Amino acid sequence: MYQNQYWWVVVALIIAHILFVGESLTELAVVLVTALAGIITDSLLALFGVYIFSGSGQFLPIPFWLILLWFAFASTLRHSLAYLSKHYRLAAGLGAVGGTLSYVAGMKLQAVTFGLAFYPTVLLLACIWACLMPVIFLLCQRVEAVAQRVNGSDTFQTTKEKL
Repeated sequence: MYQNQYWWVVVALIIAHILFVGESLTELAVVLVTALAGIITDSLLALFGVYIFSGSGQFLPIPFWLILLWFAFASTLRHSLAYLSKHYRLAAGLGAVGGTLSYVAGMKLQAVTFGLAFYPTVLLLACIWACLMPVIFLLCQRVEAVAQRVNGSDTFQTTKEKL
């Protein structure tokens, strides 16, 4: 259902975001690290049969559109989701609810099938997302700290300091 039809729009928007946002190299590093963490997580869940995606001949166990969604999500961490970088419990709670509901919506749209029964899958996803969101923000802060050391700038602010 149109999952791969407009991939080029998503790629163009992500590239534009990285080019036009301040601290482009730091943003690129945060997006890459976060997307990689999400891609690995979803790939493992697909390999263990939690997710089943239709289609064959894929390089990874998850489809290309889901990889792009991870890049798009990662581009929000230092901006619209920056508030959560100081509030790990809230990040965990919102991850448990929002992350899980996004996969339930994907199931309802027939983009993914759950390999387990519905409620065990929802519980598993809620636990994973409750852990994943704080870990993602810790990864972001680590990337920002490395960027600050590399840049050697006193004017560099991490996501936490911006708030």
